[in-house]
Amino acid sequence: MAMISPSADAFGETQSTLKFATRAKKIKNEARINEDIDQRALLRKYETELRRLKTELERKNMSVNNTEQIMKLEKEKRRAEEDKNAAITALEMRSREFLEEKEQKRLLEQKI
Repeated sequence: MAMISPSADAFGETQSTLKFATRAKKIKNEARINEDIDQRALLRKYETELRRLKTELERKNMSVNNTEQIMKLEKEKRRAEEDKNAAITALEMRSREFLEEKEQKRLLEQKI
């Protein structure tokens, strides 16, 4: 609350009061418990810190596990692609052999 006067004689004081009120309005307070550092308070502080660190560790472990699972899946995918390529190559070879045998059979039939 700022007290100002409409009088022209108090113009300077009114202006100074309004500037002070503007600065005071920008002040922000943060409330916190004012406690003496005794054994119980220290223990509570450490318990809170431990809980925070445990949750952070769990989050990091989950991300590491996810990364390991992703790498494992990528290995399996690469292995499956290699197997697929090997099967395609084997199928192409069998197809060529089959076509060669078919051609040989046709030639033999012509000779007969």
